[in-house]
Amino acid sequence: MRSQFFDGFDFAEYKFSIVAVEHVDEFFNIEKYGLHPVIYDESCLRGYACIFGFTEDKHLALHKLFTNNNGRPAPSIDGIEPVPFHSPAGDLRYDLELAIPYSGSILIANGFIQKYFVPFGFQIPHAFKKVYELTFDQGLFVRVEDRSEAARQLRIEYKEPLPPEKKLRLRVAHWFNKPEEYGFDDETLAQYMDLSYDTKYLF
Repeated sequence: MRSQFFDGFDFAEYKFSIVAVEHVDEFFNIEKYGLHPVIYDESCLRGYACIFGFTEDKHLALHKLFTNNNGRPAPSIDGIEPVPFHSPAGDLRYDLELAIPYSGSILIANGFIQKYFVPFGFQIPHAFKKVYELTFDQGLFVRVEDRSEAARQLRIEYKEPLPPEKKLRLRVAHWFNKPEEYGFDDETLAQYMDLSYDTKYLF
């Protein structure tokens, strides 16, 4: 498994990554739309990736969905058929304007600081220079807060996830499929294999 492909968010004419979701189980469920993706690439174990944004009336919306349907015929979503497209998530792309009735907050970020890179799962939110918290009520965008300074303070508190020598050992261990022999026990691996956005919600 490798570091995971983020969902995106179009905000204020810029591209951001979604780095945390307050209520992840309520945010987006792909099976609700009749899709049952499988792993297509190690960088996207969920088998789907999304780009979200706003509707004209400032509601949360799914704009693009990249996925696969395990080789089976893919359903239409809100009357939209998928088109062939190659991505880490699969071979399908939906171009949508699908309202998402989510209540809660998400963190979006850009400006990744490379020294905080971790080789498994999603990257930590405070590894980004710019972090914003967006809050929604039944899909309506109600508030934005700049959390960049809080992220900077967390970078002062926490050590870098893995020092360079451990990154090298991990890479070598991966080649030979011997992580324990190279100093990576189950607890260490579990720390960096988190596939859920909710446990990374820090603010």
